[in-house]
Amino acid sequence: MSENSTIRIERFAPEIVDGVPTGRTDAFNLATSRGFHDGPPEADGLKTLAEIAIADGITFTAVHDDAAVAPSIHADQPVATYAAFPGTINVGGAEPVPVHQITSVTVSPTHRRRGILRTVITEDLRRAREAGMPLAALTASEATIYGRFGFGLAAERVRFELKVDRGAQLRAATTGSIVEVAPAELKNHAAAIFAAAHARTLGSVGHNHFDLGFAEGRWDDYESLKPVKNLRAALHLDAQGNPDGFVTYLFSGWKSDPYTMEIQQLCAVDGAARRELVAHLGAHDLIDKVTGRGPVDDVLPAALADSRSYKVTALGDHLWLRILDVPAALGARSYSSDGRISLLVRDDLHLVNGAWELTVSDGEPVVRPAPADLAVDASLDVRDLASLYLGATSATRLHEAGVLTVHSAGALPAMDALFATATVPYCQADF
Repeated sequence: MSENSTIRIERFAPEIVDGVPTGRTDAFNLATSRGFHDGPPEADGLKTLAEIAIADGITFTAVHDDAAVAPSIHADQPVATYAAFPGTINVGGAEPVPVHQITSVTVSPTHRRRGILRTVITEDLRRAREAGMPLAALTASEATIYGRFGFGLAAERVRFELKVDRGAQLRAATTGSIVEVAPAELKNHAAAIFAAAHARTLGSVGHNHFDLGFAEGRWDDYESLKPVKNLRAALHLDAQGNPDGFVTYLFSGWKSDPYTMEIQQLCAVDGAARRELVAHLGAHDLIDKVTGRGPVDDVLPAALADSRSYKVTALGDHLWLRILDVPAALGARSYSSDGRISLLVRDDLHLVNGAWELTVSDGEPVVRPAPADLAVDASLDVRDLASLYLGATSATRLHEAGVLTVHSAGALPAMDALFATATVPYCQADF
């Protein structure tokens, strides 16, 4: 942006004073809602948004145009919004690692093509890197925006429908039991189930306070922020009677054709809890179909007696990652094979560009700058390293796509072996 620009950037923590959000807090949330084409939240909704943001430790970045005057709404509201907060992500190591989560990114159509997002996101990523964050993450509304800032697709997810006019017959015997509960009861269980699933799911990002309220039916989306009518819930108990999964769901209505149960949220610690919760929905009288979201490698097709009853209706990108510290990121994940590879990483934002060497011995990784006197084995953009990082794609696929250049024989099989994962990464959270 020009030095003479009237654009002003303000970073602040959301606030509630005497039970009421501050004016700049409300202005930020109103601008974000407008940016995502939602209606303006009412006063109670604005307070709820502020409470969620405060609980999650979110930092707001509001971009103002000081030249805007009435009747322009930008005389009072930001022309762009951006928010970030700390969380954790499961990268396959012993423990989830810190991640810088980005959300609420909007730019008014009157202020596009002025470099606003580039300025804000570049500064934010630099701050996150300086604070010791190895990774940044977001879930993108559009797939073409964030690659130029070094984000790569790290996990996809599917929408599915399951034909259950004859029930959802499982091939294996049940391992636990189902208890139908009021959604409010999940206040006592959802956080622990989220955490247990997070700890064992590659690609999982930790739950936030919106997720908890959504599980309990306190709100259905960021627009209305009102209790959900007719929401139902069920808990899955393992063989010892401990809760290890939950589902919330809605009946689509008697005017729908076919009659459908729509999964609102399902979180399960393992495949047994997932398949038995879905089968429970199929056991409802008069229901012909169950719809929901899930991982690319969902257990349901293999678990069902009739695999054709399960149908993927959409496959889409979901989690995007940005590597902020190559040694910390590559050193945090697990590796199923030993090996050595050196990579030249290109980074247009100049956060991690350079040559790096990864050596894995007895499963333990060591990452260091590559020796200057040796040629690297391969080169790629930081966004493609992010896609490779959790096993969402392979080095061979990136090479065939023309975005990974090989400089030494054996580089592709070595990279494919090093970055291979036992499961496909899956992120349930939206943020």
